[in-house]
Amino acid sequence: MVHGYREFVRRQRAELHAGSTLVTTRAGLVEYGEAGPPAGRAVLLFPGGGGGYEQIHLLDSLPDLGCRVIGWSRPGYLRTPLDVGRTFVEQADAAKALLDELEVGTVVVYGISGGGPIAIEFARRYPEQAEALILESAVTRHYAPAISPIIKTIYLSPLGTWLTAQLVQRLPRAALHDFVRQESTLDRQARRATVDWILADDRRLAYAKAVMAALTPFEDRAAGLDNDLRQWARLDDSTTAGITCPTLILHGTHDGDADPAHARHAATTIPQATLHLVPGGWHLLPLSINGTTTRQARSTFLAE
Repeated sequence: MVHGYREFVRRQRAELHAGSTLVTTRAGLVEYGEAGPPAGRAVLLFPGGGGGYEQIHLLDSLPDLGCRVIGWSRPGYLRTPLDVGRTFVEQADAAKALLDELEVGTVVVYGISGGGPIAIEFARRYPEQAEALILESAVTRHYAPAISPIIKTIYLSPLGTWLTAQLVQRLPRAALHDFVRQESTLDRQARRATVDWILADDRRLAYAKAVMAALTPFEDRAAGLDNDLRQWARLDDSTTAGITCPTLILHGTHDGDADPAHARHAATTIPQATLHLVPGGWHLLPLSINGTTTRQARSTFLAE
């Protein structure tokens, strides 16, 4: 088992490093990656928990719309050191430093899940550069999830995350059932229907496998996740104050991770906000049966 784990980590690191670039900014060393046409409309991604640049591949439809998606590894994740920015204010400033280094002007700011507060902070601090804000399944207020010792062992440890990644490869139905149960408030029948729907399509299944491997190698992400948990717990209802750009909020009605109350809070406190709730949607909207509606909502929002 130890040899298998070491070989897995070696392959994962090699693949991740090959897909990204390191750049020295005024904030420090930052890792980033891109998808889509270089001359396309710039979208700056603030990844969720797991925090790596590779979450650009979760926005697979945006390059199809001609967008240049820039994703970065937030501090403490993969090859961006934690001292680049511990607080969310510092992380927003580090993202600004990255854009300056890349000579990128205005951007659509995109925050997923736990990356939502940093995306919001960026839009607040740099209104001249944030032409629009999109929040997907995003944290927008106080967030302090209760994490039991067994959950830490299974999902938040080097061997646990590796075994989860192996399980979804070998027993995808069992792994997906547990994943949807953890990340949704769907009843048993709806969870079963969701898993069947994912398994019925090879692209959806590949997407699910990628998401469930998104915390590996865990030792390259642990510092960032520990810091995130501390910073999320310090948030309050003032998190969304001061946003002036048009905002699209995408959220599932049955999100078991970031409660839909986060979306409703953002919709009522951001002046130019449009709320798109996905019926039956859970934390992973692209893996929600009605989640395809978010593509049209994004397309319409960006066109406007």
